[in-house]
Formats: sequence, C-alpha cells, structure tokens
Amino acid sequence: MMTSECYVFIDGLEEKPVICGYFKLNNQSGRGEFNYGKSYLARSDAFALDPIHLPLKSGIFSYSANRGVFGVLSDAGADSWGRKLILSLHTTKPKNELEFLLAGSGYGVGALVFSLSRSASKHKTNKNTLSDLALLDQAKDDLLANKTISDEAKKAFEFGQSMGGARPKTSIQIDNKLYLAKFNRQDDLFNLVRAEHAAMKMAEQLGIRTAPTFIHKTHTGDVLLVERFDVSNGLPTHHFLSANSLLQKPKVAMIDLSSDYSYGQLAEFIRHQTMQNAGDAEELFKRMVFNAYIGNTDDHTRNHAFLYSFSQKNWRLSPAYDITPINNSKQHGLGFGDDGRYASKSNFLSQAKRFGLANSAAKNIIKEIEEYCKDWPTHFKHFADVSDEDITRLKGVIPEINED
Repeated sequence: MMTSECYVFIDGLEEKPVICGYFKLNNQSGRGEFNYGKSYLARSDAFALDPIHLPLKSGIFSYSANRGVFGVLSDAGADSWGRKLILSLHTTKPKNELEFLLAGSGYGVGALVFSLSRSASKHKTNKNTLSDLALLDQAKDDLLANKTISDEAKKAFEFGQSMGGARPKTSIQIDNKLYLAKFNRQDDLFNLVRAEHAAMKMAEQLGIRTAPTFIHKTHTGDVLLVERFDVSNGLPTHHFLSANSLLQKPKVAMIDLSSDYSYGQLAEFIRHQTMQNAGDAEELFKRMVFNAYIGNTDDHTRNHAFLYSFSQKNWRLSPAYDITPINNSKQHGLGFGDDGRYASKSNFLSQAKRFGLANSAAKNIIKEIEEYCKDWPTHFKHFADVSDEDITRLKGVIPEINED
C-alpha cells in the first residue's frame, strides 16, 4: 500500500521542528493537495512556503504537475543523485513521489522536513567529517556502476541527497559549518572540481555573491567543498525555494524562453517580492551574462534559488552555486531575452529593463564581464591550479560571445 499523506514541518524556527501544514497525494489521479495548519497561520513568524503558488492563507491548494508534488516540497527532497542513492541504499523502495520525499526527509536543502506523525519530526542531521571523504570518493565509483558498497559508506552517503543535480556528492560538517562535498567522475572530460572552484572564484571577483568553495585533496583525488548558505550551527537559517518551483513549467515552449521561462521573469519576481534587496535583480543580470561567458549552459531552474531568512523575515536571491563550464553551444537552461536561450550580447540587452537596468548600464556590465573573462586561463590557473592539459580541453568548452 502506498503512502498518500504526510505532515510538513519547518526546522530552524524553534528548538524543535514546527508543523506548518498537511500534504495529501491522490495516487490514482496524481493530484496533490496542501493546506497550512491553523496553529502555523496564527504564528507571528509564519511565512508562505511559496508566495506565488502557496500564499499564506487558509484553504486547500491543489496541484497536478510534477506528479502532484508542489515544487517547493520537491526542493526539500532528493535530487537525481539523491534518488539514485535512495534506490541503491534502501531495501524498501519508494513507490510514489511522497515516499521519495519521506525517504529523503532531513537530508535535503532548506528547512522543510516531512513526517507521517503530526507530533514528531526529526532535526536535519549530518555526521560526516573530512576524514570520511576518501572513503566516499572511492565508494561513489562503485555506486555509479551499481556495485555493492560497504554499510559504512552507505550511511555516509545518506547525507548528500539534494542541491545541485546529478553529480556525486554528500554533506560534511567542519566545526559549525555544513558543506556540500562534490566529487569528480572517472568519465569527466576535465577536472570539474577545479574548474567549478575557478569559475565560482571568478564570479566572486565580479561582485557576484557566491557560496564559498574550497578544494580538499584526498589520496583518491580532489573534492569540492561548497559552504551551505541555508544552515548554521547545525540548524536551518533559511527556507529554500528554487526557480524551478517558481516558474513551474513541465513543458517549455520556444515562446516561453523569451517571456516567462527566463532570467527576466526571475528578475521581476525579485523586484516585486524582495524590495529590500532590489539590487539582486542587477546581480542576476551579472550572473546571466557570466554564465554565458564561462560556458555554464547547465544554468537550469534548479540552479537558481531564493531564500527566506528567519532572522530578517524577507526573501532574497540566494548566493550563486553550481557554476561550471559545460559546453560552447551557447544554448542555455533559461531564456536570456527576445531570442530565447541563445547567448549573444544583443539578446542580453533585449530585456535589460526587466532587470531594472538602463541600456547603458547593461552594456557596461557586459563589457566588464567580457574583459575579465578574456583572461580566463590565467584566472583558472591562479584560483585552482588547473592543469595545462585541462586548460587546453576547456578552450573547446568556453565560448566566445558574439554581438548577435
């Protein structure tokens, strides 16, 4: 029998997770229903889990896309790597989307956790340390090849189920900070750990807020450590909402890429919902242009997010994460402007006003990023000691951006 309902909690508001709502999934129709609890709505610190699709008010919200699971709930569950872990590590396999949420509860990004009980929910926890990385780096190759791994490695991998897509990863605790640990794969064209670290450092130099990254060397290879920006001292400090949940497009048509499935649409959300940090719209424009110049065509909606701060009680664009050179196709995950997802200067400028930018200001941003990125081999060497062989390979990956 499949599970069809669960309680949704927010961890980090109090000493124990706070119940905020109830989710029910009709397994036959694939329709989900969510409603906020009365006790949560009465709280002075209550906030909408998704201000667009789940506004803070009483009543039942229905949803039929994404197999009935609201996007913001999926954000807190396992991503594609996490689902592989769940299927590989659990003897009892989830039979529907709700069971996947419950299996990954507490290990994902953000503050939401799920429980079958309205009175009990576990804290988000992590027990991995730096000393576990070598074991995990070795075991991930066996996991990718669907080979058996040790029980010790299985337990350690449980903490890497969300944030950042399909690449092998886990979470580790260093002092009072939590990090996402991302591994290279044997079939990578170049050392992605070093390339991602270099790209993130370049973004930071351009004034883009980034999640701090570090390279940790083990005897098995390089591991990228990405500091989690939603957690501190073992407790969530922010609620996480991905751009994927905001835009909610199960099928994307060409026309959507020039209108509502685009960086411009996210910029409008920033300008309307996060007025305290309206400058984030300009920063998003910088991120868009930098992604184009560095060849990060994997800039899909799960790699952009918004955070609700428990202390500040406001929304803002999350720090940038998952910036990696992918290919020189110039075809990106989100639309840039009137010409959709194609990376060109004229396309960047075509909808600059959606970011609150005058044409002249947008041109200056493009020029600054273009000039800085021309010398990317030097920056990759300086920030991450990328090898000469990998620089040569990356020259076939990082594009030149034209006017049109």
